[in-house]
This record gives sequence, C-alpha cells and structure tokens, in this order.
Amino acid sequence: MTMKDTHHTILDPSRKEIQACFLKAALKISKTGMLPSRGMTKTKLMSNASGITGVIYKRGQIDTAIADLTTVIETYKKTGEC
Repeated sequence: MTMKDTHHTILDPSRKEIQACFLKAALKISKTGMLPSRGMTKTKLMSNASGITGVIYKRGQIDTAIADLTTVIETYKKTGEC
C-alpha cells in the first residue's frame, strides 16, 4: 500500500484569506470556552476579525464575526480576491 502526499504548503500566510481561515477556526474554539493560545483573548480575536472584515465587533458577537469571515473566504474562493 502506498501513501498519498496529502499535505499542503501555505506560501504566504499573511494573505487575508489565509488569516481569515485560521481566525475563523480560533473563534470557533473560543466560542466553546477554550482559548486557541495563551495570549489570544476573545477581544484580540475580535480585533483581528475587524481588521480583515472592516466591521467593528464587540466581544459577544462571535457568531457574526464567524459569518463575516466565512463570507470573506467564500468570496476569495469564487473570485480569487478578497
């Protein structure tokens, strides 16, 4: 049995759509009560989401931020631009 090479290399992790993917995952984790890393608070996550989407979020608007980040990701998938 041969194994397929299934890994992906991210060439530029600072791109807006890549950041949106990781931030969306981090927001989902923080929504459950866990923190993705020691220094990443909900406030910092929401601030980063605001930087990507252009919408100012308050601490309790995690679902709205996730939905907006999903829109950014889907827009990139369709058009190739954010």
